[in-house]
Amino acid sequence: MLSDSSFRSPTPPAAGAPLRVLILDDSPDDTLLLARALQREGYAPDCLRADSAAAARAALTEREWDVVLSDYTMPAFTALDALALLRALGLDLPFIIVSGTIDETMAVDALRAGAHDFVLKGHLARLAPAIARERREAAARRQQRQTEAALQARTDELAAMTQQLWQAAKLATLGELSASLAHELNNPLFTVSLGIKALQAQMPPDDPQRAALATLDGEVQRMTRLVANLLQFSRRSTRQVSSVVVADELTNTLELMAFHVRQRHITVVSDFAPAPLIQADRQQLRQVFLNLLTNAADAMPQGGTLTARVRAGPAASPPCAIIELADTGAAIPPEILSRIWEPFFTTKPEGKGTGLGLGICRRIVEEHGGAIELESAPGQGTVARLRLPAMAAREDQ
Repeated sequence: MLSDSSFRSPTPPAAGAPLRVLILDDSPDDTLLLARALQREGYAPDCLRADSAAAARAALTEREWDVVLSDYTMPAFTALDALALLRALGLDLPFIIVSGTIDETMAVDALRAGAHDFVLKGHLARLAPAIARERREAAARRQQRQTEAALQARTDELAAMTQQLWQAAKLATLGELSASLAHELNNPLFTVSLGIKALQAQMPPDDPQRAALATLDGEVQRMTRLVANLLQFSRRSTRQVSSVVVADELTNTLELMAFHVRQRHITVVSDFAPAPLIQADRQQLRQVFLNLLTNAADAMPQGGTLTARVRAGPAASPPCAIIELADTGAAIPPEILSRIWEPFFTTKPEGKGTGLGLGICRRIVEEHGGAIELESAPGQGTVARLRLPAMAAREDQ
């Protein structure tokens, strides 16, 4: 770097090439000298002089620069101070010390602090080649950082995909176990149900124990429905579209969530108005409901109200069923709400959730010809709103 040959520029700048130069120097005359030296080399320099830390900070934060030229020592500021300022601001700019005198120790200290080169004021012919070279190297560093950032983003994406695949494998195993458990539970439940019915048949109509048996029979039937729902969720099959009563499917999913919401002291409110039939894959629809309801419950760890609404769409719009799942938990911050549909984006700790992301929920809803949106406001919680076309509307498409 210290030999003259290292400063020869094989490609001189085009005549009048613009160059934004921040000059850190306490001498206006030396600043003019540097500007004229650059003009002689073909540049059209746009120069600004700063001679204090405050002035340098303002210049570096308010404008973009191609190069910084700095005297080594000024009355209130030094080149080493300037280099520390650049590091603090996270800037990677060609930084060249231009000094009247600089000894070897000073030069080594400057280079260790991050200076890219130094030029003596008595040898300004070396300045333009040094600037050209350092600008090329700065551009190469920027390109390398961009490449590394893109590579890191791709690595993160692959890691997230691997995690998703691992989660899917665990869910598949859990599904097989759930199917096995469901079959195992069905037999004793059926036996208990038969026993209750046999006892009821032997009792006179006015026996006070009939009410207790009726309660037991109701609980057995509830468990039977839960097992049936669990079995349906565990089955892996091709997509099967049929006519669906949305309120019924939502009720079935809420039954699966009953223990989950009770643990969190959440009150469930069902507000089901008449709504048209839709055509849907029941299993996929329940997966969407399960994911949205789980998210809503997780947003209320200290309890709250979960409201499930079903109604027909406005008369002025094409016939559809509207489903709203509202919680009273903390609102989603706007910066997160704008990213909520991104693949692999989550705010939950590792291992939480069902493994079915909101992006997949949206894909399922859109594959059914519908739309999904989230609304969230401080003090009002979050509302997930689904619009699914009525069966007649789907048939007309």
